[in-house]
Amino acid sequence: MAVLKVLPHQAIIDGFKGVIDFYVHRGTPCARRWPRSPGHERSPAVEAQWAAFIEAARLWKQTSPAVQQAYIKMASDTGLTGRDLFTRSYIKGLYPYPTA
Repeated sequence: MAVLKVLPHQAIIDGFKGVIDFYVHRGTPCARRWPRSPGHERSPAVEAQWAAFIEAARLWKQTSPAVQQAYIKMASDTGLTGRDLFTRSYIKGLYPYPTA
């Protein structure tokens, strides 16, 4: 990542599309190498987690609309969707940290 004084003109940014990613992070203009896909092969640790996400997706589809609405309401103003919150709660618990 490189910190910039100002973002370049849009024509310059467009010229580097696919090579350099220009963005603003917390109000600071930055640039980095264009993100690349890791390819088709995944590590064994990543593949081992797929089963939990598959099960969470299956359970979300089977969950009643009333419960889905409750998750959607809980997720409001969090940056997550109701489904994201449901998946997160399935994998590591709704409240993974002690609140007391």
